[in-house]
Amino acid sequence: MPSQIQIDEIIEIMPEWRPVRDSVKASLNREPQAHELFERLGAKALINAAVQLGKKDDKAGQFYIKQLRDHYYQPLIARMLNSNQNLKRFFIQRHMAADWQKDQTLSMSQDLAVKMEGVLKKHLASGTEDGFKVLLPAYIQRTVHNAVVDHVKSEWQWEKETLQDLSLDPDMEDPRSLASADREQIPENQMLSREQVTELNKLRRELEAMLREPGVVREPLMVVDLMFGLGLTPKSKLGQELTMREVTVALDLPGETQARKIARCQVLLDKGLDMIRQRVRAKMPEVASSWQADINVNTASRRELTHQLNLTEGEVDRLIAERQYYSMQELIDKGVIKLAKLQSIVSNGAVAAFVPVEINSCTTRDMIDILGFTKDAAQKITASRPFADLKSFTSYIVANNLAKTIDAAIDRGLVVKPPVSAQAGKKVDVNQAPVEQLLALGIDAGSAQLILRGRPFATWGELEDFVSLDEASWQKLRQNACLMA
Repeated sequence: MPSQIQIDEIIEIMPEWRPVRDSVKASLNREPQAHELFERLGAKALINAAVQLGKKDDKAGQFYIKQLRDHYYQPLIARMLNSNQNLKRFFIQRHMAADWQKDQTLSMSQDLAVKMEGVLKKHLASGTEDGFKVLLPAYIQRTVHNAVVDHVKSEWQWEKETLQDLSLDPDMEDPRSLASADREQIPENQMLSREQVTELNKLRRELEAMLREPGVVREPLMVVDLMFGLGLTPKSKLGQELTMREVTVALDLPGETQARKIARCQVLLDKGLDMIRQRVRAKMPEVASSWQADINVNTASRRELTHQLNLTEGEVDRLIAERQYYSMQELIDKGVIKLAKLQSIVSNGAVAAFVPVEINSCTTRDMIDILGFTKDAAQKITASRPFADLKSFTSYIVANNLAKTIDAAIDRGLVVKPPVSAQAGKKVDVNQAPVEQLLALGIDAGSAQLILRGRPFATWGELEDFVSLDEASWQKLRQNACLMA
């Protein structure tokens, strides 16, 4: 449908948007497209229109929702996918053509747009006050990031199962380690959106009400207040977080020794957090639904599995013994929990996201609870780090009788990434090396000059597109050189 017709039909059902359309037209010096109008209006105006049209004319409301799907969600998601570094890196590693990448991201954006349409309809049907959040770019960005992680994970698993006997490029990084980068480092996730601030204020008011309620055990809540610096009780100051030792002094907790006092403080903290979770789930379900979907059963501690997912000690033991999982269904298939329990823990925020465990940087607890090493073996590994590569790590394990093989640990996510200094010492940095070093790598003089003019290169795919080398030269370059930032 031509852009002019789209705009005219949208303005016909929402005539109050005509001044906004004229403003966009004046700034662009042309007739705006539907997505440009939607993006200028913003999330709250879009959700208010959906509510208004749904009440007046169901047919007009359904038409409007489809316009949002096709001309707001889809183009916005497509741009986010095209700029997603994890997805671009995954495609480049597999030498996918630009046209293929474009088709793939278009297909993914259409699927995600349909998904977001369903989420929007759900919020409209429930009439939640914060329904506009599903139209916020930050919310959509989080959905896109999760979809990319799931895509890379599923593709890698398929490749692993299909090509398990094929020797892949030894220098190719496991894409799971790239896609599972800390989400907090994504710029969109570093900024608290307005609806999250509103939820925080609602939660604070709920905690204040809990502390005033007659019959409520206040001591666990006071421990939470002091440790997180909420400033809700006389001994707590806003923003001043206390250690457990300081809390034991502030509340004069009983105990024969300091260790017993701290142990009591830990019990009270767990109880206080449980009280808060129960209240949030009962009275603030919208907060629970937005905050809970991040308890990864592959990396969660025993305390998180017990207190946040309400698993029994036996279920926790079985879960840890069978790590890691590619889906929640595997918890049923491997006999960790019964089917009736699955929906309960999912509603409490459980997800299954495979996360590589880098042996040179992970904690001793991760070696025990995720990779399956014994406590003694994990302590010895920690004391002997770093390891240059997987081969040297395997040799160390076998020589010290820490395990018969490390196959099980590899299946559970073990990876070995050499220290930066070791990598730099072994390999020539293509982005910094003088022409003599490039020639020593077997690159001809013409290609070496091209590299000098075109660097720095961010990826091997970018370098390969810029310089044409024969297969033998390319293999030698990849084995003996690196691309440092």
